[in-house]
Amino acid sequence: MIYDGLVIMMKSRFFSRKLRSRRSQMEIFGLMIIVILLIIGVLFALKFVVLKKPPETRNTYQRSQLSSNLGLALMDSTSANCRGTALKDLMIDCAEWPEMGGTITCDDGTLSCEYLQNAVQTILNDTVNVWRVKYEIKAGTSKKKEDQIFYFNNRDCTDNVPGQSESFFLPTDRGLLTLKIFICN
Repeated sequence: MIYDGLVIMMKSRFFSRKLRSRRSQMEIFGLMIIVILLIIGVLFALKFVVLKKPPETRNTYQRSQLSSNLGLALMDSTSANCRGTALKDLMIDCAEWPEMGGTITCDDGTLSCEYLQNAVQTILNDTVNVWRVKYEIKAGTSKKKEDQIFYFNNRDCTDNVPGQSESFFLPTDRGLLTLKIFICN
C-alpha cells in the first residue's frame, strides 16, 4: 500500500513535470511564430515603403533641373588657362570664327574652339558621366551637324527618346548660338 501510494505520487510528479515542459515548449513555439510574423511584416514594409520607385513627376523635375543647372554652370564657368575667360565668351568666339578655330588664344597656345571642347568634356566627365546620366549636348548657330561648335552624347541618348531638354541662347555676329542640353530618361 505504501508502495502503491509512492508509485502514484511519483507518477503524478512525473506527469506534471512532463505536462509543464510541454506547456513551456508550446509557449516558446508560439513566440517563435509571432517573431516570424513580425519579420515577414517588416520585410513587406521594406519592399513596399522604402524600396518603392519615386513618382515620374519627381524624375521629370530632376531631369529638368539637371539640364537647366548644367547649362547655367557651363555658361557661367570661367577658364583656368585662358585668362579667366567665361566659357560662354569662348562659345561666342568659336561660333563667330569656326573656320579659324576661334580668335582667342589661351595660355597653352590652344584656340578658343579647342579649349572649349576640352573644358566642356572635362566638366561632363567630372559630373554627369560620374552620375551615369544619359545626355546629349550640342551648341551651334544652326541645326546642321557641321555648324555645331561642339557635340557631346553618351549612352545612345538622342532627341528621339523621351527626356527633358533646356536651350540657352547667345547672340553672335553669325546669328543666334543655341546651346541645347537634353537629358534622357
